[in-house]
Amino acid sequence: MRLDAPSVGGRITGTLLAREADRLIVSVDGDAPGLGFIVPADSVTWIDVQRERRLTLEGAALGLLGGTLLAVGASPDCVDEYGESTALACLAYQVSPNLDTRVAVLGGVGALVGVIIGSETRSRKWVPVQLEQLGVGPAPGGGLALGVRLSF
Repeated sequence: MRLDAPSVGGRITGTLLAREADRLIVSVDGDAPGLGFIVPADSVTWIDVQRERRLTLEGAALGLLGGTLLAVGASPDCVDEYGESTALACLAYQVSPNLDTRVAVLGGVGALVGVIIGSETRSRKWVPVQLEQLGVGPAPGGGLALGVRLSF
């Protein structure tokens, strides 16, 4: 997470260790492990968290598209006079001379390879967290305290 709190010197990037009613305890990036930096909750002006997701479906779709295009572009005309070739279009044709079978096999293999690669690829982005506008909690000396935050 990253947050801005003018009372502690501005922007802090780290990991939230604990959230209490009146403070946040943050492990700041670059500090020694186990150290917690205390940030007063009422001094925080904004918070962003990093969202991460795997690109499995996108990888599958790209692999399926690539395998299908390879199957459609396959040709038996790329062999040399000895009947051999290492051209990708010719190797794809050797899967099957039937277009339907080629599309099914190469599209499936492409989708499988895409799933494997996509599951290991991650997308990360920062997302703002909506700060609470109204807070209710215990008051010193008993009872409840009501607080409203208005930002200008």
